[in-house]
Amino acid sequence: MDLNDNQKKTASEDTQNNKKEKNRMSTSGGLLESAIDEFAQNGGFDDLPGKGKPIKIEDGDVLTGIMKNANYQPAWIELRKEIAADLKRITDRSGKNSLMEAELETINQKIRKYNRLVPNPLLQKGLVSGMNLHTAYDKWA
Repeated sequence: MDLNDNQKKTASEDTQNNKKEKNRMSTSGGLLESAIDEFAQNGGFDDLPGKGKPIKIEDGDVLTGIMKNANYQPAWIELRKEIAADLKRITDRSGKNSLMEAELETINQKIRKYNRLVPNPLLQKGLVSGMNLHTAYDKWA
């Protein structure tokens, strides 16, 4: 009986030692949690800016949000705005002349560049001629 009692006692001590070691391993992650809990109990989170207000979640991905906050626009968007301004300037003037044809060719070169820069082929636009100038302006504006 003494032999069985000793074996049981040793087995229970081993089990307790394993539990202590597991607790020691899990408390390393618990140190951070306990530090955060202590900080919260001491009022560390009481005077944070925006307390009680809803969190503002930006639409889209992080990169888009950063670019938007920095007022940065990709080159193809700036080029789109430039083409729209050029088309508006031409449509506001009336009359056909050789100068208008030269300007349309310059705009078409910009449109070709725009079509190469856009990230999606669905965003590509057609070239402009004197006949479809007003329709093209409506699409670009």
